[in-house]
Amino acid sequence: PAARAELRREHVGIVFQQPNLLPSLNAAEQVQVMAHLSGRPPKAVRGRALELLDAVGLADLAGRRPHQLSGGQRQRVNIARALMNEPSVLLVDEPTSALDHERGAAVMDLLARLAGERGTAAVLVTHDRTHLSRADRTVTVRDGRLTESVPV
Repeated sequence: PAARAELRREHVGIVFQQPNLLPSLNAAEQVQVMAHLSGRPPKAVRGRALELLDAVGLADLAGRRPHQLSGGQRQRVNIARALMNEPSVLLVDEPTSALDHERGAAVMDLLARLAGERGTAAVLVTHDRTHLSRADRTVTVRDGRLTESVPV
């Protein structure tokens, strides 16, 4: 269990469907907490947290708590947090489900850009076929079985 937890913490970034931000932490602290879980003191990684918030367009909102952010802004904090430990792969679960079409498209563009810039593979799970054209490859799972694999 400890080895699996370390693998997830150090090599996998998870973007949850719901951002699951901690109400008592501001945006910068939300991102820093991932490094803290890896044993690095939050103050030592504050610069990286602010860099990631800047990369997702939220540098000016680093001091805001979740209730002071829109749904799209909370999702972008979620993305920055997932990137904190420089993962090899991002697992992204329905990142646009709580967003309107415009904000959803912006989040998908952001994910594609950040994964490309950082050389991080991104695995996206979605029921929304709208954004599949952005994928290098799509795989359909139906009733627990792989039924289709189509390069986009």
